[in-house]
Amino acid sequence: MGAKRWMGLAAAGVVATPLALGIGLVLLVAAVAEDDSKGRSVGTWPTAGALRIGGRDGVPAEYAQLIIDAAARCDQGLPPAILAAQIWAESAFNPRAVSYSDPPANTRPLARGISQFIAGTWESEGIDGDGDGDRDVWDPKDAIPSQGSMMCKLLRTAKGHPEYSGSPIEKALAGYNAGWGRVEQFKGVPPVSFAQGQTYNYVKAIMAQSAKYTASGGGGGPVQLPAGFELPPDTPPQVRTAVAWALAQKDGWYQLGGDCTNALGPNPRHWCDCSSLMQQAYKAAGITIPRVTFDQINLPLQVGLDSPKPGDLVFNAGSDGSAASPGHVGMYIGSGLLIESPRTGVRTRIVPYSSWRNSTNYMTRATGIRRVVAW
Repeated sequence: MGAKRWMGLAAAGVVATPLALGIGLVLLVAAVAEDDSKGRSVGTWPTAGALRIGGRDGVPAEYAQLIIDAAARCDQGLPPAILAAQIWAESAFNPRAVSYSDPPANTRPLARGISQFIAGTWESEGIDGDGDGDRDVWDPKDAIPSQGSMMCKLLRTAKGHPEYSGSPIEKALAGYNAGWGRVEQFKGVPPVSFAQGQTYNYVKAIMAQSAKYTASGGGGGPVQLPAGFELPPDTPPQVRTAVAWALAQKDGWYQLGGDCTNALGPNPRHWCDCSSLMQQAYKAAGITIPRVTFDQINLPLQVGLDSPKPGDLVFNAGSDGSAASPGHVGMYIGSGLLIESPRTGVRTRIVPYSSWRNSTNYMTRATGIRRVVAW
């Protein structure tokens, strides 16, 4: 937005203007409570343990626990990697960062600290994160918990507006950046035509950076792709592992409620159903996703039905669901193919994605795609 000039992010090519931290801030509307009748729990993407810490590509170690703790306090499913990427976009992890108003009055500080709060919003949203009796915007021990608290409120509000475009995480980020009033105005993330695309690019950059802050490894470790099967060269290592692991389960029998820990073994309890195949594939890549389709559909990265990439989760209504609460999920593996654990009596198999995309039966037609790792 033209109202501010931001320090510390020019090298990264990201301009962060958290209008939600002051200008035009509207009161958060009460969120509609989520329906828990199906046991939903979407606070598992990614896990705290999946946060990449230290090194050239990780979150600075001195702030990692503050980020993990701030995310854990939120009961709305706020991923620590999102908070970390947001700090990267706001201040590049500089606790002394200052942003200024545009010329000619560019000597007037506007936002301050690692999470870039302005004075008015700090007054209402700042908390004493370390319990030392003060609220110091320059202290990451106060600023990061305050950022997490504000994002949690925005996420709760965003979930109360499923009719708005974008995932709840994306809408919350847009609200933090441009003010929730702008999200209401545009019925979702403001478009690229708004403010030279500043908010749109802010959200896009954070979603992409959050994938970089999600650690790979863990679970069963990397799995080799079958001979003759290739993925695009830029496929993230986590996706490469998840796809390879899923492919290794091909021809295993289906078992409703099976945990998919030994798909080719003799015990039906360890065979796969559709959603446990997805969960275990990403567990092999070090990323925890929810167990059932009703929760997996709430992963934050939504993808158009004509734009799948390898590793994407593809949903259809199935015989017992809907677009919002799907009954079946498969994984797009590239080359126009999808792997699924379909139903009792049928082995895990590879089918053309077109058979889902173009199905004339609402139960088998693709109704949604979620990307676990942005790329």
